[in-house]
Amino acid sequence: MDEYLDWIARNGGSYSKLDFRRDQETNGTVHATETVYPNDTFATVPFRVTITEKVARKTFADLSDVSCRNVMALFVAYQSLLGDQSFYAPYLNILPKQILTPFFWETEDLHYLDQTNLATAVRERKLNIFNDYEALVVRLSAELPFPYTLIDPTHTEPSEVLFPLVDSLNHKPNTKITWVRSGDDQSGSLSFVSGQVFNAGEEMFNNYGPKSNEELLLGYGFCFEVNEHDHVALKPNFSRDPNGQVKLEILKQCHIESGNPDPLTYYVHREHIPQMFLKLMRVLVMNQTEAKIYIQCKDSQQLEWVGYRNELAMVAMTCALLQSRLNAIRAVELNRETTRWVQRCALMYRDGQEQILALTLISMENLKQTIFKKMARDKKQERIAPVTPFVNYLNPGYFESLTYPDLEAEGLVMMDSVTITLGQLLRDKKFKSTIEQLFEDIEEEEDVVWMIGLLHERTKKNSPWKPFFEKTEKAYLQEHQNLEELEDLHGSLFPAFSEAFPDIFAPQDYTVQLFGWADMVMNTYTIENPLCVVPL
Repeated sequence: MDEYLDWIARNGGSYSKLDFRRDQETNGTVHATETVYPNDTFATVPFRVTITEKVARKTFADLSDVSCRNVMALFVAYQSLLGDQSFYAPYLNILPKQILTPFFWETEDLHYLDQTNLATAVRERKLNIFNDYEALVVRLSAELPFPYTLIDPTHTEPSEVLFPLVDSLNHKPNTKITWVRSGDDQSGSLSFVSGQVFNAGEEMFNNYGPKSNEELLLGYGFCFEVNEHDHVALKPNFSRDPNGQVKLEILKQCHIESGNPDPLTYYVHREHIPQMFLKLMRVLVMNQTEAKIYIQCKDSQQLEWVGYRNELAMVAMTCALLQSRLNAIRAVELNRETTRWVQRCALMYRDGQEQILALTLISMENLKQTIFKKMARDKKQERIAPVTPFVNYLNPGYFESLTYPDLEAEGLVMMDSVTITLGQLLRDKKFKSTIEQLFEDIEEEEDVVWMIGLLHERTKKNSPWKPFFEKTEKAYLQEHQNLEELEDLHGSLFPAFSEAFPDIFAPQDYTVQLFGWADMVMNTYTIENPLCVVPL
């Protein structure tokens, strides 16, 4: 360490009030030897001792097609082989011999990352490193990167730099540190100015900026028990959706993207779920009818609300995605009693992931309850959009015009009070008894039972869903003439059912046209898990 600090000083660097320490678990800490006050400059590092992409490429000028990270790793390996002949030897000699990032963990330690995004990231990065190794035939070395623009502000391409002395300080969020550049990239330096008080004996920290535990653990080998910048990465899958390409086109037309390298990957934080992610999910859960309508849409604001069916489907799908991830994390059994440093870090990371998922689930459940309350208010006031299928794109201004004063004061609203369920359709004991006689296994014939149940409910003069039935039936009969696909199914049921139970199945209420209407309702207005009709 003394040789290293002397080397820094000989080359124009300086530090004051700093004590460099080593410990058994981490790669060292830096402590204040006396009080450091705001505006104190406690370290200055000359640019000439840094390892930059520019320096590395001078040595390997013929590797212009190699990435910045790889050419710098190659340079570090080369300088290490030079031993004491290397100008950077004092710096390289004090670099950690034990790397704490997950790439170097034992299998037992990696188990602590099971069922997390980080486990996948580690596998992918290891493969990339191996492929780079095979291409360069050298050992790569990962170290603490700082942006090269600190040295040369005119440099615009993404680049990295190894900063001796600077990388001795550990990271702590919200630490008040200012990096002050002076001079040019040949003779200049970088100074560190404190923006807060560090008491004597207290550890001194750097600030790498807002980084999640996932980033810290992957890049530096440590994390925090409570990290306000923690997030969970979510990426919905469109590949199995038969309308997937249409939906991706809607996203493209409406400029729905995350702003991340993968435009479909979003980051959910403890207290925040991106509104753009919810817009994406509204597109993901669109049924065929909604997708055909919204393929004309080019305004992202139209995706702030599609309709009640879509919104409930969006919430259900999002909750299922979150719950699946949460269950996977919780299913991994881990020893929490006797753990090593890296295992404790992994536990901090996965506990943070679990907490974010659980809190986001609560947020989505609260959103669902708000939707139910609005539906209950609309049902009570017999409010329904003018144009079927009741989506915002076809009813401009309608949903925005609705008001819901004192909504939060209302009690809990159950889903089956604002939707149509099969259980509701079978509450009529006589009708249910008839259905049980006609179908040995109602579950197996659920689709047909649903359609017959809707037709039966339609005949009730006091049905709470009369406005829905009347409006959708009128629109359907005006637009649909070809019913060939349903004629065989209808013919297998009627007039036989009407002849067997004439008091239940009046022929005029179970025509093939009305059968087609019921089929349309099932295709256009339902959500799954549980299956129900959203009649608003």
